[in-house]
Amino acid sequence: MERRSERGKGQLEAVERREQALSLPIVAGTCGWGRPFQLYPDHLRVHGTVYELRHLTQIRPIYRSLLGIASARLELTFGQQRVLLRGIASAEDVRKMVDYLLRACPQARLMPAAGNESDTVESETDETGSGERVAPTSERETPTALMRALAPAGWQMVHRELLQRRRARLREERERRQEAALSQQSGRRSVLKDPLPAVQVPVRLALGERAYYCCQATLCNEQLRPFAPPEEAIRDHGLLILTDRRLIYLGRRCQILLGYDHLLQVSRQRNGVAFLADHWRRRELFTMRRPLECVLCLEKLLWRFQQERQLSRLMHIELEEQSEGVSPPSQDGRQREYRGGSQPLTPLEE
Repeated sequence: MERRSERGKGQLEAVERREQALSLPIVAGTCGWGRPFQLYPDHLRVHGTVYELRHLTQIRPIYRSLLGIASARLELTFGQQRVLLRGIASAEDVRKMVDYLLRACPQARLMPAAGNESDTVESETDETGSGERVAPTSERETPTALMRALAPAGWQMVHRELLQRRRARLREERERRQEAALSQQSGRRSVLKDPLPAVQVPVRLALGERAYYCCQATLCNEQLRPFAPPEEAIRDHGLLILTDRRLIYLGRRCQILLGYDHLLQVSRQRNGVAFLADHWRRRELFTMRRPLECVLCLEKLLWRFQQERQLSRLMHIELEEQSEGVSPPSQDGRQREYRGGSQPLTPLEE
């Protein structure tokens, strides 16, 4: 009985030691911004998330040295899930993890690092005959690699955004100079009489109708809140077409047809043009790349539309007088009044 009790105690102690060994992590450390990770015999715990080692398929360690400070990164693939442990200060911990994972997970493959960093996957260091250590090629600090490491992750996006802002600012300055030059011109009526070339549009127009302007435009709501994001105001994206009779907007969600005889007001905004009609409750704002060009073309079309409308009225009056056979005494004054008006139908506001 005593032998059996001693044997049972030995088995219990062995089980306790085994459980204690399983409860202790093999490697423990931090990665990134203080995120803890622990490697246990059967699983990996990263910031509270558990990954089973039996699902491990790929291992990719990367060792780096920046300004004399060594660091490492470990990429692990668990099935379809990829786990990235970056910014590990102790490269020795990464080597221990890789050695254990290769022994405990025979199904996992050791993947080489991208570029020249494949030389640093192996933990051995080259030694010369005199015993001096030779640093691998990837650990040597080159100016290009140093600048790439010091640069933020989204520096290309920031550079692209700054370039777009600079181009927009230069375009606004150019349009402002063009507007100032046009306002100083004395022969404004001669500019309005200049012919406009017709353009091809992807829509079937009415008989005798021609399109003279076409551009990509975004239909927006006027922002009522001062600090509202611009994405809230966007309603539709489409094509803005100006013909000699009407305005046409072909959007993805809606289409707008507006005749020039129903147009009340046109005002140019900073990055677009706002239109107000007699049957609309509010103005419709169209943002585009060159709003000044759109306003100038619309002014010519409105001036031409007004001239044709006045001419049709005069012809209608003459036909009525010929049919009646009586000429009213105020005919000359009325013709002089119609011929004297040459301003556009709608006021163009800034």
